[in-house]
Amino acid sequence: MYRTVENPSHRVLGAPREYVQGPGALDELPHLAARHGKGHLLAVIDGFLFDALSKRLDALFAARGQRVTCLRFAGEATRSEGERIVAAMGEADVVAGIGGGKCIDIGKFAGLHGGKPVFSVPTIASNDAPTSRLIVLYTEEHAVAGTEFLDYNPDLVLVDTDIIAAAPPRLLRAGIGDALTKLYEARATAVSNGANSFSARAPFLGRKLGAICREVIRHSGPPVLEALSRGERHPDFEELVETLILISGITFESGGLSVAHSMIRGLTRVPALAGYLHGEQVAYSTLVQIVLEGDADELQDAVAFNRSIGLPVSLGELGVPPEALVAAAEDIAAGTMTAPYITNFPRKLEARDIVDAIRKLEAETSERPANAGH
Repeated sequence: MYRTVENPSHRVLGAPREYVQGPGALDELPHLAARHGKGHLLAVIDGFLFDALSKRLDALFAARGQRVTCLRFAGEATRSEGERIVAAMGEADVVAGIGGGKCIDIGKFAGLHGGKPVFSVPTIASNDAPTSRLIVLYTEEHAVAGTEFLDYNPDLVLVDTDIIAAAPPRLLRAGIGDALTKLYEARATAVSNGANSFSARAPFLGRKLGAICREVIRHSGPPVLEALSRGERHPDFEELVETLILISGITFESGGLSVAHSMIRGLTRVPALAGYLHGEQVAYSTLVQIVLEGDADELQDAVAFNRSIGLPVSLGELGVPPEALVAAAEDIAAGTMTAPYITNFPRKLEARDIVDAIRKLEAETSERPANAGH
């Protein structure tokens, strides 16, 4: 973990220096970049949006007499990809990752190692990576390889909600899965007096923000998703996006992580899960954490909500066949125990506890009909 203060009993909250959200917000980039040097922006752009956004940025910056250098993200957040971007930085004054979480992390990596201010420009709301100092690096085989940290949170998080709304609804659903866990993880961190992502004590605001995440998601998530499926934008869309990107991001970093995100270290070891989004995986692992907490009513309620909006509730739904379940559970548990925040839980956990919880959840969800709890 990144240590901000020398005394771990002190409370630390981190947040981006500035957050800008709204329809057409991408048009603000030249103005915002101009506050740094000559405003020359190095933009790392996800491949599927590169052609459209690079042309748009070229026109926006040219209209203001500023420079922008656009590079296509190679697709995986590996160290070698980050080093490629750093080598191309040249005289840029600021670097922006424009795309999904991995592209944004490579932008952060380039800013960290190139010594430049960092802009996070998410084009999807599938996770809360844009607001944080955290940089997650992967292997070429898509497994987590390690983490690094910016010295400070991004200078700017810019969210163009026209772009977010145009993305497939599955991505917003994954963002809901990622944000849903924040109540449980911040609560477990507080109860265990654990450390947050700054290796310090979590302020009580972290737990409060986790409750806000759940409240907004439960109220606004289903109608927003339903409206998007019809090609419409629900009145609560902006509030939900702010929750998934800003509030959830501050919560995970300042409120602390626990079992649910520890399990990503294990879930990414299972080949059958490689095609699933981070938020989909965390939506499942949150249920495992609830099993470990032992609240049967809360588990039933959480399973019912996941099913109501199409989030997974079992390894079987994530593509693990019954005959591979035991081996997968053991691999997941072994990886989970390597995460530093696995200790943020009211009691000490062993790998066997994770295996048992996984198997219990499989039994619980296979026995309960799909419409249970509705």
